[in-house]
Amino acid sequence: MGFLVISLYYLLTALVGSLLVRVCYNKGKSTNMLHITLVITAVISCWLMWAIVWLSQWKPLINPVLKAEGE
Repeated sequence: MGFLVISLYYLLTALVGSLLVRVCYNKGKSTNMLHITLVITAVISCWLMWAIVWLSQWKPLINPVLKAEGE
């Protein structure tokens, strides 16, 4: 449930960010496309980093080594 909710949050962030860039920084067709592309790329990069960190906690590669009490 958590993965889906946070993924939808990132999708919403991308949509709102794209709309804000289009409204606030309207400087021409090609410039708008560049700004929207940059916003979407940034959101996808942040989501991918979050997803990798979140999913890596499910099955860690390195398990903790417990020492005996006498050592």
